[in-house]
This record gives sequence, structure tokens and C-alpha cells, in this order.
Amino acid sequence: MVASGVFTCLSLMGIIFAVAGDASMKVIQYPVDKTANQGESVTFGCKFADIQSTSDLTFYWWKRGEQEYLHTSPDNRKIFNFKTFQLLNVSFHDSGVYLCAVSRQGKIAANGNGSRLIVHVPPTPLKIFPRDSEIDSKTFRTFVCKTAAFYPEDITLTWSKDDNEVKTGINSTKERNSKGLYEFSSYLEEAQPVQIGVVYTCLVSHISLRIPAVARYSVSKSNTGNFTINIILAFDIA
Repeated sequence: MVASGVFTCLSLMGIIFAVAGDASMKVIQYPVDKTANQGESVTFGCKFADIQSTSDLTFYWWKRGEQEYLHTSPDNRKIFNFKTFQLLNVSFHDSGVYLCAVSRQGKIAANGNGSRLIVHVPPTPLKIFPRDSEIDSKTFRTFVCKTAAFYPEDITLTWSKDDNEVKTGINSTKERNSKGLYEFSSYLEEAQPVQIGVVYTCLVSHISLRIPAVARYSVSKSNTGNFTINIILAFDIA
């Protein structure tokens, strides 16, 4: 059952927590914490202690920090059932605390403590390319491995050359964009011009990935005498 206009007004006035509750009703929200990858679906629920009949109860959901109940803004990603709320195809901006309020006979009887949603955004796909200033050169030495925007911040990136890990000549930068996501770029600079036939590998580990994301490329020489890069990308999401 969805909320009526009177409860929307209460939330807009910011006094929903000040409404007197029913001391005999305890609302338990589950799960307390939920982690999902972007694009997945999540379900939150309410349950009650010491309540024999739920026929006169109505449930309302809202997100902490917002000024209206979730049902008031049309969104086909939101599915409301009697005791549960399902959110489909979650995005990073769905992260937050979701709360359940229960009314009995037109009055707010109890509030839940909230369920926290954390949405992880994978750093894929990876991009591999020579440094812009060296693209037209026949003796380029620097390669860049760049992630897609991701969350949370912690990430690990390693370089390999012909399956041997490279630990020198590497510089990396990480920035947070206007959407609150992170972007990571790593630069591998060789002491000598790159050699034909060498295979470079960029491997990225992140909590959103079931296995590390991998980008491989080999350097070859075209008929025109210019270097070309053959790129192979592979990644998986948890």
C-alpha cells in the first residue's frame, strides 16, 4: 500500500521522526548493509516484533537526505510490495540509507533504523594507448593504461612486459570527478624505444571485479614502417 498525501507533507516538513511512535511496535529493517555492483538489483525489507496482525499496517520508504517518499517520484526501477522495496538496475547515485516507516490506522507507529546501500562501480573497460605526444613517432617509449570511472577509491594496477612484472618507470595519477567517481591513469615509460614483438599487460584489481581486469597489447610493425598496437581486453565483474 502506498503512502497518502498527509505523510508526504510530514516528510517535506522534516518532522517525520518527531511523530509519536507506538512503543509496542518494533520495526526491524533488513539487510542492515547491502553492497551491489552498478546494474544489479537489490531488495530491502521490514519485519516486526510482537505484532500478531499486519492487516491495518501501511509501509512507507524514503532515502535519508531526500524530502519525499520514494513512491512519489515516478520510477519504473522501484517495486513496492507489502513489506519489501526492490530497486532495479542500481546506479552509483542510489547509494545511501533507505528507511521504512510503518503507519497504523493513519498514524506513524514506528520507524526502522535504515538499510545502507553501497554501490560499487567497476573500473572497466580499460584503455591502452601511447602517450599522445608520441603517437606519430616511430620510437615511442610511453604507454598509458586508463580505467573507466569507478568506486570505491582503492584500486591496484600492475604492468607486465612479456609476462614479467615491471616495477620501474611507472607514474600514476588518480582523480575524483564531478560525479564522485574515481579515474586512474598509469604511465609506463621505457628507457629505450619499444621493441617489435613485445607484449605489454596492464592488470587492474578492484573490489567490484570477480577477477582482475586485463588489457594486453603487442607491438608490431606495419608495411608502412610505422608501429602498430594490437590490443586485447579481458575483464570480469563480480
